[in-house]
Amino acid sequence: MSCIRLIQILKRGFWQIRTTFSGICYLLRWSNIQLKVTKKELIEGGWIDKYVLGLTSEEENLEVERLAHLYPDIQDQVNATRKKICGSFNRKLTNPVFHNSFITKRRVLRGSAFIVFVSLAAFGFLWWKHFDLKETYNFQCEKSAADQAKLAQMSSFSQKVSERSAFINSATTERIKVKGCESTPDAEVLVFKCKNSGKMMLQVVDLPALPEGQHYEVWTQWNDSTSHMIGMIELPIKYDSMYVLNSDLNYTLLQITAVDPVLNFSHPVCMAHVDL
Repeated sequence: MSCIRLIQILKRGFWQIRTTFSGICYLLRWSNIQLKVTKKELIEGGWIDKYVLGLTSEEENLEVERLAHLYPDIQDQVNATRKKICGSFNRKLTNPVFHNSFITKRRVLRGSAFIVFVSLAAFGFLWWKHFDLKETYNFQCEKSAADQAKLAQMSSFSQKVSERSAFINSATTERIKVKGCESTPDAEVLVFKCKNSGKMMLQVVDLPALPEGQHYEVWTQWNDSTSHMIGMIELPIKYDSMYVLNSDLNYTLLQITAVDPVLNFSHPVCMAHVDL
């Protein structure tokens, strides 16, 4: 029993010495700190929140720890503040902010993609409209040019008709009716001749149909001696048109001849004697 008792006394003495040494070291540690605050200043100054958040300096940390060691309620406030801040941080981690942020970003991307799609579609539509309008413009220009050419042709034709009408109805124009020969009694042409200039035009009233490759020629003759070809009537015959003939003032005979160039054969179809 004496040995066990002795051992227990030695252990108790060892723990007492250790506790005393720790207290002495703690007091020596805090004796070197110049910063001293009271419990009230610590609570009202918000040092506990700063300490938990890590916003205090090394000296301020030691002062808070000193007061927490001296006052258990200070330590409880430190623990409560730490728990509160950590809980708030955990709630923020579990808060669907990141999810909402992802959704927002996805919506922004979708909106941007939609805007880009609409812009491309509008650009494509404008591009297509540009070429469509260009094609329409070219078509309208071609149509306008064709209409102008047609109008110019009609104007030229109208002018020619007007000039021919004026020529036919002029007082100086002589009308010569060339009748058919014995072999073609129904044939007939009209020749209009200006007495002053010798200008001549021919209008077909009726001529027999010719085989393919043949044509008619218009001849003048002076006193059974000199003959001149003053025009040609090629197939098909234009009954509604006037044929322009070469000018000839001096002749006594007008003759329309059917010509076969292959056989080198010709025969008269219409003939008229002209008095000078």
